[in-house]
Amino acid sequence: MVERAQDLVKIDVSGLVFRGCFKDVSKRHFPVVDLILNILKIVQNTRWGSGIAIHPITSGPALLSLQADVATITLDQPDNGNRIDGEMADALGEACRLIAEDDGLRLVVLTGNGNVFSIDDGSAPTGNPGRLVAQLAIPVLIALNGNATGPGLELALAGDLRVCVPTAKFGFPALAHGILPQDGGTQRLPRLVGPAWAKDMLLTGRTVDAEEALSIGLVNRVALQPGGLAALVEELTAQIVGGSPLGARYAKEAVGKGMDLSLDQGLALEADLNVMLQSTSDRAEGIKSFLEKRGPEFTGS
Repeated sequence: MVERAQDLVKIDVSGLVFRGCFKDVSKRHFPVVDLILNILKIVQNTRWGSGIAIHPITSGPALLSLQADVATITLDQPDNGNRIDGEMADALGEACRLIAEDDGLRLVVLTGNGNVFSIDDGSAPTGNPGRLVAQLAIPVLIALNGNATGPGLELALAGDLRVCVPTAKFGFPALAHGILPQDGGTQRLPRLVGPAWAKDMLLTGRTVDAEEALSIGLVNRVALQPGGLAALVEELTAQIVGGSPLGARYAKEAVGKGMDLSLDQGLALEADLNVMLQSTSDRAEGIKSFLEKRGPEFTGS
């Protein structure tokens, strides 16, 4: 289990104060020295929040950091377009494992370093990181800082919400290389945009811009300016984290599983999850805070 805020120790690096947990550090995949040396690099790639309380967890092609109850995964191979190769897929898998073990987290933000999110170079894809991202119980917000094509778009489709910069473009050029998407592209895309638009993108290999992506439901929101993505992510983060963490998990489960059920089965699932939620401390806190005319203090229990 990843330790929470009360178990963190402070490290002073170059005049900036960060918090990092060193309990059971022998179980990490990197030594403490490497952790400290990577702090400044992680700061440069973490664009959300105040940038003060940063808890670095991993190093490598996909950086995982914790800030309060939000985890940020940053694809960090801008020199090759953040391509989803074997090393990147493994790093994403490790990040997802650590996130799944931390019951205190409420949201995952997945973004990229550089001018693209993740682009296809025509080589055969490696691994299935999208499947691991989709299996996370908490909401996953994809912050598309640039183009997402091929396996990169498949990874983006595995999230729950997608926001992008106005210059971003999306596409599946795989068929032009004789390759079929293999990380959920042929299945998650039609569930988002419908089979007609999905076939349009898959069969033609054409790219769609941010405006068209918004109109067909591929992305949820588009930043008004290229530099406005961080503000948009912060706004959505505050809205999601401000709600009931168990409610968010159950809502994600109801929608995700309900897509593969009949309407009657989906309604039964919704009813079951509502019964479970009614018996939680968070539900009682929601009622109490409403009656007392104050903001709720959810604990996730």
